[in-house]
Amino acid sequence: MARKPGTPRPTTSAVAVINPEAPAAEKDLLRTAQRNPAALDRLPDLGAPTHKGRLALGAVTTGGAGAFWAFLSHGESGASEHLNPGGLLAKGQEFFAVVQDLAGLAALGAGLATAAYAILLVAGRIHESRLTERYWRASREHFIAPEELTDECRLLLARGQQATTTVMRSHVHRHGLIDKAHNEAALPGHEWELATILRDYSRLAEAEPRKPAGGEVVTLLQKRRDALRASLDGVERRVAALEAYAARVVEADRQWEEWRQIEELSADADAVLDLLARTTRDDMAVAEIEGMAGQAAVVAEALTDAVESAKKAAVIALPPPAATA
Repeated sequence: MARKPGTPRPTTSAVAVINPEAPAAEKDLLRTAQRNPAALDRLPDLGAPTHKGRLALGAVTTGGAGAFWAFLSHGESGASEHLNPGGLLAKGQEFFAVVQDLAGLAALGAGLATAAYAILLVAGRIHESRLTERYWRASREHFIAPEELTDECRLLLARGQQATTTVMRSHVHRHGLIDKAHNEAALPGHEWELATILRDYSRLAEAEPRKPAGGEVVTLLQKRRDALRASLDGVERRVAALEAYAARVVEADRQWEEWRQIEELSADADAVLDLLARTTRDDMAVAEIEGMAGQAAVVAEALTDAVESAKKAAVIALPPPAATA
């Protein structure tokens, strides 16, 4: 399939496409399942009670029942103490009553916890089943995976997706220098239409008989392939148009960057002129420094002469070697 010169070549493989018009909940479900397709029952924010949730609710139920039972037991024991203060028999009866209460509490708590866990377990299984059914229904209606396409169709989808990504990530799009709202509304729709056409084409192409049984079948098969090829040529033209648009956006980005740099350089023009004006004082500074250097040279020469004179005077002042001997 020929490509126009200058159009971008796909550097990445095709990715799955989700229908932009699908309900938001379905799109969230599909995106989450893409990240973790083997754990639909653990999809976040969908309300499925987990094993930890069931245990937590069972524990809360047991604790609540225990607190209520203890309150009732405390009230009854308080009343008994008021009626039989200080009686040993009453104390013994109260002790056995507490033991019975604890045993009853344990049995009640275990029963309630088990019942709560069982109810949540059944509810979770029902929810997971419905969630899985929702996922597969949404997947059939609003999701197209690259694996559903032939190699040729995957390449076309990848080219279209790369062109769309190039536009959406461009500076001119993000800064609204081109029609940002239209891009965000139209380009996902084009991508979905491309994916659906390519999926249908792939299914029809894969359904062809591998070994035609007779000349009539061969003739029909050739006509069918010509029709399919015509549909694929239409997709190719749309992809080529997307790539041409992306190429123009890339050029607009390059010009925008050039304009931005020119603006930055122009903004610094006054500072450059000021710096240039300040450098005109360099000549005076150089003359001043050279004068100072000349003075230092005269002083250095005078000091050199003085040092030489001092050396000669010191030699004259010293006694001859014989005298020192």
